[in-house]
Amino acid sequence: MKARLSIVLVSAVAILFTPSISGRLRQSTTFTMVGEWIVKSQPINGQNFSRKGNTLGFPDRDMVFTEDGDLRTGMVLREDVGPEVRPLGVWRVQGSSFSTAFELWCPDPTGPCGSVIMRGSFSNPDTISGTMTVFFEVEDDTTPTGLDTWVFSFTGKRK
Repeated sequence: MKARLSIVLVSAVAILFTPSISGRLRQSTTFTMVGEWIVKSQPINGQNFSRKGNTLGFPDRDMVFTEDGDLRTGMVLREDVGPEVRPLGVWRVQGSSFSTAFELWCPDPTGPCGSVIMRGSFSNPDTISGTMTVFFEVEDDTTPTGLDTWVFSFTGKRK
């Protein structure tokens, strides 16, 4: 009887303290985007194109993030279109949340250009997920921004 009571008591204590221990670990972990990431995007609700027909496709993207003092930059490696193509961006992390902003590479001045905003969170130091919003420089009076806007989800793993 004493053995059962001890097991129940130990189990109850473990259950009570496990969330607070894992919460403290998550709070004490310093997250950073620094490094190389493979980011995979997926359509939300089957939306493969923006309202105006623009898309970035859904490939894996190789992204490199660096930090030099307070300067935090990102670069998308676009081997699919050439080694000289390197869309640039910036990033920040607050707790386990992060955001990045990139300017699209626009080789054709007659085609749509734009910006990509990524917002998400770390599930551990080497795994991220969230949503991306692309603001194409194409007018769309049906959106609050007045621009053709497209949202999709992403997951990423540190390389």
